[in-house]
Amino acid sequence: MKNEINALIMEAMKNHDSVRTETLRGIKSAFLNWQTSKENAGKDLSEAEEIQIIKKMVKQRQESIEQYLAAGRKELAEAEQAQINVLETFLPKAATEEDILRAFHDAQTANGWEAEKKNMGLFVKAIKAALPNADGKMVAQVVQSQLG
Repeated sequence: MKNEINALIMEAMKNHDSVRTETLRGIKSAFLNWQTSKENAGKDLSEAEEIQIIKKMVKQRQESIEQYLAAGRKELAEAEQAQINVLETFLPKAATEEDILRAFHDAQTANGWEAEKKNMGLFVKAIKAALPNADGKMVAQVVQSQLG
């Protein structure tokens, strides 16, 4: 995705799209910060890690929107929403409850795990690996509903 981001930055600059340019530069910076951190030095970003970084950026902007609206700064909230709209174009469609349930049953079949509370962590980890775009809370709820 890194090379794609560089090309998109150039395109946004040519189109004089300041919001898109700023957002894409933010993504590029976040990727670079991840790669140069002590614990990740020398590692390449996986697609799942790129998605997690972008999700984190969306969450930060959603929190900013709440604070701006509480302070009566609608124009700043709108600017943050514009950035969220750009960021969301890089996120895969979120996994549905049915997708998570299917991944649960696939993990159970593939590993021979019993649907017991003691295996919850194993199921959650397997589902998150299979569906990196799944919401963590929804995964936990689906797994809990399936455990005996």
